[in-house]
Amino acid sequence: MPRFLQDLLELLHQHAGRIVGAAVILLVGWLAVRYLIAPLHRLLERSRMDPSTVSFLINTLRSVLIVAVLLGVLQELGVETTSLLALLGAAGLAVVLSLQNFLANFAAGLLLLSYRMVRVGDLVEVGDVRGYVTEMLPFHVVIVTLDNQRVTIPNTTLTNGPVRNHSVLPTHRVQWTLPLTPQDDVARVIEALTVRLKADPRILSEPAPQLFIQDWAADKRTLMVQAWTSTTAHLAVQQELLATLGQTVEAVRRPS
Repeated sequence: MPRFLQDLLELLHQHAGRIVGAAVILLVGWLAVRYLIAPLHRLLERSRMDPSTVSFLINTLRSVLIVAVLLGVLQELGVETTSLLALLGAAGLAVVLSLQNFLANFAAGLLLLSYRMVRVGDLVEVGDVRGYVTEMLPFHVVIVTLDNQRVTIPNTTLTNGPVRNHSVLPTHRVQWTLPLTPQDDVARVIEALTVRLKADPRILSEPAPQLFIQDWAADKRTLMVQAWTSTTAHLAVQQELLATLGQTVEAVRRPS
């Protein structure tokens, strides 16, 4: 038998106990992550706890378990984890600054939960990103955009800059701009559009719809149409009623 194979077998024989122990720790950690985190997640979801808090707690617990398992494996294999941690703590200014960024994002995540700035399921705008919050993790928030792209945003971005949350208030204003010609009877158009808006059950009667001329020129007019609807319906109303309102204007324009 080659010498290196003999040395390898001797090494495995000498450290078989440690290797088995490390494998057992890995197995227990994997089972804990798989069969403890998931049931706990379902249990918390069935409770009255806010979904954002559930997401944050579950992902934090998963991260803590993974770190604990890795430290346990290293210690079982004979690595002095206390010395390793001390070495990492003294690694230098770059590591400290990096850890500061992680801690800042973790603290920002706690602020997001405490003040309920955003929640899972909210439609938000952060910079040029617009979409629904799907997860709140210890260091970042996951947003799925309206065109189904997954975007991760650090928690500090949400606490240090403006965030537009479209889901907090119960009602939302929708508006459209409709071009008119100088030959159009503005009063008839406004009357017909008002009737059409009131016929849609998604349009609120209070506040009442508002229709007014936004721009008046020799060759064209621009009519502004504003109405209020529930927050959950505002995207559908905004997208669906434009064609309907335009067809209403054309119906009034056509001679009877």
